[in-house]
Amino acid sequence: MIRFLRHLFLFLLPLLILAGATEVYVRHLPNSYRIKYELMAQVKDSVEVLILGNSHAYSGIRPELLPVCAANIANVSQTLNLDRLLLERYAPTCPRLRHVVLVLDNSNLFDLPLHQTDEWFRCGYYRRYMHLGSYYRPRYWLELFHFQSVRGKIEKWRQQRHPDCTSLGWETDNTLAAKNMEEWNTTMVPRVLNRHTCQDWQQAEKNAAEVEAIVAYCYLHGLHLTLLATPVSPAYKAGIPLRQQQFLMKLRESCSRYETTRVIDLSEETTLSDNDYFDPDHLTHEGAAWLTGTLCRKLYPTNSD
Repeated sequence: MIRFLRHLFLFLLPLLILAGATEVYVRHLPNSYRIKYELMAQVKDSVEVLILGNSHAYSGIRPELLPVCAANIANVSQTLNLDRLLLERYAPTCPRLRHVVLVLDNSNLFDLPLHQTDEWFRCGYYRRYMHLGSYYRPRYWLELFHFQSVRGKIEKWRQQRHPDCTSLGWETDNTLAAKNMEEWNTTMVPRVLNRHTCQDWQQAEKNAAEVEAIVAYCYLHGLHLTLLATPVSPAYKAGIPLRQQQFLMKLRESCSRYETTRVIDLSEETTLSDNDYFDPDHLTHEGAAWLTGTLCRKLYPTNSD
């Protein structure tokens, strides 16, 4: 038996060494989570605007276009409980923080907890690179436990498409050249709408409670909070279930009772062209420039032309 185990160990040793080397290599590749963690350490004494939310904020709001120091710590599929945790972590360390922008719309209010979705592997990113959340299950320990994402990271690095975002946290992938118009016109709209359809109304209530906690936190600490709905294509907007629209509207009305909170709904913006949309609910670089400029005029009206 001992001899068998010895031979088995010697057989597996090269594979273990290769797996270990791959894990170390992948962890050292630049990624948005590490960039945002390091960003907040660098700008904590000067940041005045903190941007939270999911990919609508991550790819849609360009901090470098705002007239003050701003940091975008939104991320792909970032849930509202993570937004709250990030706010509670960083707000006390940022003495000049005045504004918080939180994307709140149909794309995140009805999310399931991240660990219950097919993007569960992102929980490990928050644990490893941002030291955030209570994600301690074994499957979050190693990058290699989700080989598809590891392969994607390596492929992205091979194509020299790293880092994932700018030094201030804005995603740079949604270029007009990368847009797949044929897929959008055939299958993308119903697929995206299906992903954003509420699967658990009890969870939606919990998500609403997270928003209310963020609103209360900002009120108690004298921070101005903007709840932002980003532009989406008419086809996407028309497909949102009525019950979800009503639920979102009710939550906005409740939050608006706080004098430090305001709602900006740009989801039905009609001045944008097809070139401003990367897909049914995300913006291209051009669309992000428009959105950031509009947000700037709302936050700093005296600076507008």
